[in-house]
Amino acid sequence: MAEETVYLELSEEDGGSHKFYELVVAGTQVRIRFGRIGDAGQTQTSDYATAALAQKFADKKDSRESQQRV
Repeated sequence: MAEETVYLELSEEDGGSHKFYELVVAGTQVRIRFGRIGDAGQTQTSDYATAALAQKFADKKDSRESQQRV
């Protein structure tokens, strides 16, 4: 199964914030990596019983992150 990746960046014009958020779904595993642009960031990994459950979690998480960035 192919990996599905969502990548978001936040950069404020005043230079106060330069952050990234990456969500990768690979089969039954969801990896979230986040931090300051230019740094390795932190990674959180979660395993699910099925690929459908992993995708459901990722869709929910992605929706929340996208709403916070707007």
